[in-house]
Formats: sequence, structure tokens, C-alpha cells
Amino acid sequence: MAKRNILKEFGCSTGLINVLYNDTINDIIVRTSNINDLLILDKLQKENTYAVGFIPKTYFEKAVWGGEKNAIVLICMANNDEVGYVYITPGKHLSYAKIQQIAVRNDARRLQYGTALIDVCKQFCMKFERLGFTLRCRIDLDSNYFWKSLGFEKYGVWEKGKYKPTSRLIASDDINLWKIELNDTILKLF
Repeated sequence: MAKRNILKEFGCSTGLINVLYNDTINDIIVRTSNINDLLILDKLQKENTYAVGFIPKTYFEKAVWGGEKNAIVLICMANNDEVGYVYITPGKHLSYAKIQQIAVRNDARRLQYGTALIDVCKQFCMKFERLGFTLRCRIDLDSNYFWKSLGFEKYGVWEKGKYKPTSRLIASDDINLWKIELNDTILKLF
């Protein structure tokens, strides 16, 4: 049974497309996804498996578009062509949401599409009172430079072979842990 749409305009389980970012000068749109985006999501995920890992298509069908979890996938489009996506989970109120995966086509990198996706992530933080985002990135990937350039702060390293009880996973390689605070309306005491 699908949950009610508590994610409002960010929700992906309604089947409707909501445009959340529209840069008409550069022809960049970021929108919510629906089941029709499964093929492009799968293609981008396979092209970037080393960087993003792999989540089965059935998971997205159930958790994101089926509404079984409060997870969303946003699609970035340029010139009416899908160029990237971000998969996020909301975390708890007044804490950090998590960027689970983000991928931009190889031929579309360094052209502001990743930045557009992160701009919408900031909107999400403001709407749902999240401090910002955390994410994991393999230590050997160039995308670490992208995270740093956007203002993300490296707060640790998950070492290869170490078990992480919160995710029930073992790191297959050293992984940088990044975070960014995106919601300046929440008072922080520390």
C-alpha cells in the first residue's frame, strides 16, 4: 500500500512530473521522476556503477515510485534530454538528508547540471527542515573535487573493510564522508 504523498511537490509516487528548477537561459530543468524514467536511471546507473554502486530497478519501482519509502529521484534535463539524476532519502526532521546516488552523463559533466540538482536539494532542505546533506564518495573519484567546489566539507573516511552498523555494509574501498549545511533558517547551537 502506497503512503500518502507527504513529500508534496518533491514526491515521485503520484506519477506526476513537477518541475522544481527551470533555467530558461541555459535550458536546464530539474524535475521529479516517475516510472517512465526507469530506463534512463538504469542506463546512467550502469554507466557509473564504479562511482554510484548499483540499486536494482525493482527497488526504485517499489521504494520511490511505489511510495513504499520517502525517497525521491530527481531528473536533470538539458535541451529536453535527460543528463543526470540524484536519488535522495530525507533523513529525520532537523537532521541531514542523504544523497544516496548522483550521476551525470560523461558528456554532460562540468556544465552546471550537477549544481542544478544540488540547488533543488537545497530547496528540499528548506521545505522539510533538514540541516543539509551527507553523502559518501569513493576516495579515488574526481567527483570529490566537485563536492569540495560546491562547499561540501569532508568530515571523515570510512576505511576499506570496516563494517558500518548503521548501514549494515562493509566498505569495499576507502570512502570519503561529505556533508554540507544548506538550510540557514535552522538555528544551530553547536
